[in-house]
Amino acid sequence: MSFSFKLLCSFIVINAFGLIRLWAQSIHRPDLYSVEAGTYFSSSTETPFWLRSNQYGIVPNQSPVSTFRAGIYSSYDSTRHSTGKWKDSKYDVGYGVNVVVNTSKNLLSYEHNVLLPEAYVKVRRGIWELYVGRQREKFGLADSTLSTGSYAWSGNAMPVPKIQISIPVFTPIGFTKGWVAVQGTFAHGYLDANGYIQNTMLHQKSLYLRFGRERDVVRVYGGLNHQAVWGGHATDTTGIPGVIPNGGKLPTGLVNYFYVVSTINKGRTDTQQYTYFDLTNRVGNHLGSIDFATEIDLVRHTLYIYRQNLYEDGSLFYLINIADGLNGIRIRRNDPNAVVRDILFEFLNTTSQGGPEFIIDNPDKRGKDDYFNHQQYRDGWAYRQHTIGTPFIPPALGPQDQYPYGTFTRNNRVYVFHTGLAGNLPVRSSLFAGPIAYQLKLSFSRNLGTYDYPYQPIRNQFSGYASIVAPLDILGGILFSGSAAVDNGTLYQNNIGGYISLKKNWTSH
Repeated sequence: MSFSFKLLCSFIVINAFGLIRLWAQSIHRPDLYSVEAGTYFSSSTETPFWLRSNQYGIVPNQSPVSTFRAGIYSSYDSTRHSTGKWKDSKYDVGYGVNVVVNTSKNLLSYEHNVLLPEAYVKVRRGIWELYVGRQREKFGLADSTLSTGSYAWSGNAMPVPKIQISIPVFTPIGFTKGWVAVQGTFAHGYLDANGYIQNTMLHQKSLYLRFGRERDVVRVYGGLNHQAVWGGHATDTTGIPGVIPNGGKLPTGLVNYFYVVSTINKGRTDTQQYTYFDLTNRVGNHLGSIDFATEIDLVRHTLYIYRQNLYEDGSLFYLINIADGLNGIRIRRNDPNAVVRDILFEFLNTTSQGGPEFIIDNPDKRGKDDYFNHQQYRDGWAYRQHTIGTPFIPPALGPQDQYPYGTFTRNNRVYVFHTGLAGNLPVRSSLFAGPIAYQLKLSFSRNLGTYDYPYQPIRNQFSGYASIVAPLDILGGILFSGSAAVDNGTLYQNNIGGYISLKKNWTSH
């Protein structure tokens, strides 16, 4: 067991009693209960792309599937400063648990019948929040509902268990009179005990600034997120010369944690601990995005424009992969019940990667970034074999697409053209308790494979999705959800599928 994982466990144990005491003192009863039952079906054995993507890893890749979901949540108490036991308290506590049970004859080997996508306790004091466990999150300046997903952390995989301290919402910096606000996170997580490299850890941090107050006409955003996989040991203990050391153990411990957090790649000379790969690169597998966005209040509408620049192997520092990135524009009507509330257009490009050559001493040829693949961490930028980042860089599709040694993806050079639409349909029927919400997503991708293993010919793929959520005025209020999706092209099976469910929410207020 690594030093950092021991540190993580010790932190949890030391703070568990304090969290339980705070929880007990707060007398926080759950304020939301939910249950949902549904089924997925398709014309082939595959679940269509947009039914399973960006669903936090809870939708199996194979259909048909019956699913049951239940959740209990307690949010922060907004009245704690003025009433009851919280009158003089400096802390607030929240928690959540969500359980998913999938039943199918076609589950893949890495998929499970019972999943726990959320199980966390969080504590807030002032602008700070600490949480322990796993919680649904996304990182990056992008649309949160209709988008293809942020490049580095899209919500496509099961949430990673971690300890995180954060400023969770944009908070004005006092001396700027609210003109500058900050949001940020710092986390340590545990990835997986399985795979080619076992017991790997996650280092994660983000920092974003907002220039302009909430009431200003123009607000400008900027910042970055940094993800790093590190530590662990290889199942192949004989090692790979220059890449995996004999014994299979990769650099770990407090000193190497410093190298991971700081991204410093100098000062290491121990050839027993570090391979040639470690000495000429950074400790661990690093990636992320540098993001910029602008939000403009047009009175009746709000315009949101964003750009995510991708980094992984140093190409962005020399601007030779600057063509790659996620570009988006969303226009939102400032009426939550509008028939057409959101219109989104996105373009994702990952084909440059700084060019087809990587020469470490030549800044003009530090290319072949090979996004989401790594020579040491061959399980890739994934958790439980689901891509953590954009779902348009997928895992290898089958034995015919596997790299040598099982490297994660065979397709990370893609163009994606995407549009989304969302709004509310008014209804005039006593059966419905309100308007029907709908979403539409249409995506076309050109998939080039990788520089080393290009697709010949290029694989074109269209994936479409439409969904409705209708509040039914029966049994005290039930949500009916219906979705339809289609895949057509040469990347996935041609396929039509759907999802229908009934969901009941209860609140304690």
